[in-house]
Amino acid sequence: MQIELQDIGKKFGGKYIFRHLNRTFHSGDHIGIVGQNGSGKSTLVQIISGYLSASEGLVTYEGIPSDQIWKQVSICSPAMGLYEDFTLLEHLQFTHGLKPFESSYSVKEIPEILQLEKHANKALKYFSSGMKQRVKLGTALLSDVSCVFLDEPCAHLDKEAEKWFSEFVISSKKNKTVIVASNASETELTGCSDVWTLS
Repeated sequence: MQIELQDIGKKFGGKYIFRHLNRTFHSGDHIGIVGQNGSGKSTLVQIISGYLSASEGLVTYEGIPSDQIWKQVSICSPAMGLYEDFTLLEHLQFTHGLKPFESSYSVKEIPEILQLEKHANKALKYFSSGMKQRVKLGTALLSDVSCVFLDEPCAHLDKEAEKWFSEFVISSKKNKTVIVASNASETELTGCSDVWTLS
């Protein structure tokens, strides 16, 4: 799926955090968006993914109507919530019903992929922040979509989990477009062929 940004700008409270951004993301790209805190990288990822509207400019998705974009994208962000009364398996089953996982993965085997098999029947409210982040990453990267957006994917992950992520993002992305917002973390940018720096 090709995504084109045309003169994108976003303002909050009457002040622009960025303006006149232009970029084309091609199918299969793995691109990092980096910048200092407040540069707007997380906001930009939400705009590109369709979760937030731009104040000006246009985002177009090749051959896909705007009301169908949600079926083709998945997003992982530290700010996203989970249904914490669900067990891990219940969460995965619920998510699969809304946006199916790729056919090569069964819901029952995903906890092992996330290295959380011992916690498959535990409620998410008892998970650590790092475990919850693995759940979010797995839900995003294993979904049967064209484009995955990862906002600071290593937030809450310890060194061992960061190593897991760097291997997981490569093995699971296949032909997907992957766009990563990062504070220039080397691990978060694993697999990126290009890095776009916001000033």
